[in-house]
Amino acid sequence: MPTRFFLRFSLSALRYRKQRLLLAFGALAVAAALATVMFGIYASVAQRLRNEFRSYGANLIAVPVNGGTVPLSIVDAAKRAGAEARPVLVTSAQIANRIIPVAGVTATYPYWHVQGSNVIGPGKCLAGEALALHMGNQFQFCTVVGIVSTGGAEDQELIVDFETAAKLAGIHDAASAIEIQAPGEHLETIRAALAAEFPEADMRTVRAVAGTESNVVVKMKAALFLLTLLILAITTLCVTSNFSEMVIDRAKEIGIMKALGGAERRIAAFFISESATLAILATVIGYAAGIFAAAGIGREIFGGVFQLQLDWRVFTGVGAVMVLVATVATAIATARIWSIQPAVILRGE
Repeated sequence: MPTRFFLRFSLSALRYRKQRLLLAFGALAVAAALATVMFGIYASVAQRLRNEFRSYGANLIAVPVNGGTVPLSIVDAAKRAGAEARPVLVTSAQIANRIIPVAGVTATYPYWHVQGSNVIGPGKCLAGEALALHMGNQFQFCTVVGIVSTGGAEDQELIVDFETAAKLAGIHDAASAIEIQAPGEHLETIRAALAAEFPEADMRTVRAVAGTESNVVVKMKAALFLLTLLILAITTLCVTSNFSEMVIDRAKEIGIMKALGGAERRIAAFFISESATLAILATVIGYAAGIFAAAGIGREIFGGVFQLQLDWRVFTGVGAVMVLVATVATAIATARIWSIQPAVILRGE
């Protein structure tokens, strides 16, 4: 009987008060879409920002304590600790009666401006802009495939692959420095572990990169959290307003139900069930729209390809929040039910 009555009660509202239900549904659907975007970005913002900061260079550098070199095994140790690491070997070579600096790296850096190819390897190298201006392509052991410009020491150097630099320097299993990109939240832990394992190396934190990364991640997460709360607060007000008007419009039905012995809590439960059903339907529509919006925003802000990320945890979270918002909003609105007097309603007043 209660189920049949609930269906009749809800269908009656849908038939005669369609506009108010659609407004409430629209508000919940928009909120669900925005919540999907916020939750999706919030869950991945730390990793995405970390990937962005990776292009600005290392946040931890291992250098020799007393000059010389550092062991290449630091690279493997850093990777085991959850960080990325790349060795750098700085040496020199004599070309055309001139000593030129040579830097050996395992890969080029995203922030380098390279004219031509940026692929280095056996027999292929990059020349710094200033070096190329004086030397041209007069290099005996490699062919210059690109000109690099960074505004730093690289403009004066010949950039070769690490193995070539090691052969020129006659060094094995060592490097001039190890550049490490550690996750911001584990930076100090990784630094301390590497310092204890390799006392011959000085583990230096690059404060400019590490501090900026941590601050940006924290501020971005805080901004997304506060914006989500604001959206949910506005949605709650909108749903409360619509269901308050519905309670007023349906005062006669409520009065009759109370006159027939219907408890206020049972009548309020009908309204809350209606809003919860709307919230579930709005979650499905809003989530579908939200994942497309999140993919587009992610591509525009962080670059990369347009990729939809289906996550049942985000869907469950959005659904739970929407049902909670709808329930709270409707509970506030249905407080009017207790003030409706059946005798007054039945007299037509």
